[in-house]
Amino acid sequence: MSELPNKLLYFLEERIPPTLRSLVEEHISRNGFEFQKVTYAAPDAEKIEKLQWADAVFFAPGRYLSDEIFSHCPHIRLMQLWSSGYDKFNIKSALKYNIPVANNGGGNASSVAEHAVLLMLSVYKWLPHSHHRTITGNWAGNSHGMDMFMLEHKTVGIIGFGNIGRHVAQKLKGFNVKLFYFDIKRADQAVEEEYQVTYLPLHELLIQSDIITLHVHHNEATRNMIGEKEFAIMKSNAILINVSRAQIVEPHAFFNALKSGRIHGAGLDVYMEEPTTTDDPLMQLQNIVATPHMAGCTFDTYQLALSRCMENLHRAMQGEPLQWLVV
Repeated sequence: MSELPNKLLYFLEERIPPTLRSLVEEHISRNGFEFQKVTYAAPDAEKIEKLQWADAVFFAPGRYLSDEIFSHCPHIRLMQLWSSGYDKFNIKSALKYNIPVANNGGGNASSVAEHAVLLMLSVYKWLPHSHHRTITGNWAGNSHGMDMFMLEHKTVGIIGFGNIGRHVAQKLKGFNVKLFYFDIKRADQAVEEEYQVTYLPLHELLIQSDIITLHVHHNEATRNMIGEKEFAIMKSNAILINVSRAQIVEPHAFFNALKSGRIHGAGLDVYMEEPTTTDDPLMQLQNIVATPHMAGCTFDTYQLALSRCMENLHRAMQGEPLQWLVV
């Protein structure tokens, strides 16, 4: 009897630190896979050669590969992404060559949700400014909290009520807030009761919310879904939290709303250009709190996501039904 396939190709970006590479390789080895590595910076010929060797591929993270590269690996049993997002992956070619693609099944949902709440609190208390004042001894001239707010009793509007959106709602229960949500598919009544949320059409949610937090995938339907018209109906003291994708918010309207004071502020983990640059006008504004696309990046998250990904790769090798398919 021939052995089950177990050849795994590990695709990685060169910027991934050695400690994280070692953690990934530890999980791969522990799960008994024979594996090779390749970086996105490698020549296409090397990528193709290693893809032809492999039975399945683990992408950490998932980035674009050309249609030409996909054409050489229709035998691949699974392309497993370690992230939940897949907007930077070539889904079109995966469909064309009938190659299954899966994400991490929400393995980073709790971490991203925690980060969204962190940004809400940080914007409301202008935490980076307060930290800077403290370590420089510059206490004079501060607002004594006149431009700061409590999270308690605020109205939070969650746009996108999937895995991460529901985690946000769960974590906010202890803050005694009113929760609204909008999603293209309304949740069942039992789910709404469990999470203590009320459905509102997007227009009404934007009008009524003190905090608007985005938790939708980036696609044609969601690109620029928050623009000039949407900012115009928000409360003047509203804050926007984006730990999803920058492309969901129209950039010029966003900048103008922040600079003009149309909204109070924003907490951001995603940007039109990553890494950010010092000449980005958005980065010059004083009413944002910004983090470097790290919402889902914690040691705990990596452990959970890697365990899920390895489980799914085993399923692929053994011909079992796959989980968390996006293609």
